[in-house]
Amino acid sequence: MSEELTVARWWTAADVDEVTQMLASRRARLWQLADPAELAAWVFADPDPAPVDPAPADFDGDWTEGLDEAGRQSWALAGWVARTVVPEAARTAGSHWILSRLDDGAPTVLRLTVGVLEILGLYENGEGVWLRLHGGPVVLAMERGVADLEEWGRRGIELSEDGTKTLADEKMMLRCPDLGTARWLLRQQPAIAGLRLLSCWVAAGPYSFEGRYRPEIVARAWRASEALVGHGIGTVVGDSVGFDRPYLGAQVRVGLPAQRSFDADAYRAGVTEHDRLCRALIERLAGEGVRAGAGLHGLPVDLAWRDSEGRQFVAEVKSVVGGNEVEQLRLGLGQILEYRHRLAARGQPVTAVLVVSQCTDPTWREICADSGVLLWAG
Repeated sequence: MSEELTVARWWTAADVDEVTQMLASRRARLWQLADPAELAAWVFADPDPAPVDPAPADFDGDWTEGLDEAGRQSWALAGWVARTVVPEAARTAGSHWILSRLDDGAPTVLRLTVGVLEILGLYENGEGVWLRLHGGPVVLAMERGVADLEEWGRRGIELSEDGTKTLADEKMMLRCPDLGTARWLLRQQPAIAGLRLLSCWVAAGPYSFEGRYRPEIVARAWRASEALVGHGIGTVVGDSVGFDRPYLGAQVRVGLPAQRSFDADAYRAGVTEHDRLCRALIERLAGEGVRAGAGLHGLPVDLAWRDSEGRQFVAEVKSVVGGNEVEQLRLGLGQILEYRHRLAARGQPVTAVLVVSQCTDPTWREICADSGVLLWAG
């Protein structure tokens, strides 16, 4: 994809043109409903779901019947993804995609199949979500500094090998440990673009599942997705201890895809060092009787906590490995200032902390102090 940048955007018109040519190379019934150029622009557009009306099918019952809270959230997420990443979703249900409920094992699985490829699967009990997406938009966003794979790893999102043959060299398989993590991932526009691009490609190919289409399943999920629209798909409200969720750490468990244009060893070292710093700070705070966790009001702050006097703190943690000290300090300071500003706009004043492995230039303490940021090295 094009390396030319435009202001405040991680993609360019040249990228849209490239996707247009890619899609136009396939002959499909889909082009009776949509133009390849329009779909290429949609791939990179904001992740707004298709309108609730008209729905693909009627559903007269109570979609929540028999479901606990995890089940309701799972159905809502499945419907939201279908409405958001399937091209012309309302008109193509049953002819280009289906949503299935597989209850022949435990736990029950919801599966979104577009063309011949499953692009979403999740357990109805909320204990795991997996997604297939085209890697092009994600790699593009990484190269342009938008997608932060370290943050994805810290949230427990795993990249694993995908054995399906369709676009074998360009697909990514992402696994999320829970629904909250999946909702966070689906707020990242490069992830949505990757899902949409893969969905457009496979929706324009062969389809042989008409006989398995159950309109009541699609309609139920379609109705359920209204619970997420307008409320922020990744919004998580922090609890009284001052963070959204416990800190779980991160590990790099599998080999990284071959198309990645970065040093995999350095990436792994950075994740390990980042985890060490987080745990060191958590232990330090625990020694003072303070619990720390991750995230605050839906923002991906590395650590957050309230002290004994009720003051709210948020920290950005940056690993310094391989001589990248200045780069990490600059990046970390910018991120923590952004989080502080966004939280203040939501009526949440915080004390901002920047945590780094080391800081050999004492001027950085002055720089951080001038911005009202506490600097901790260790």
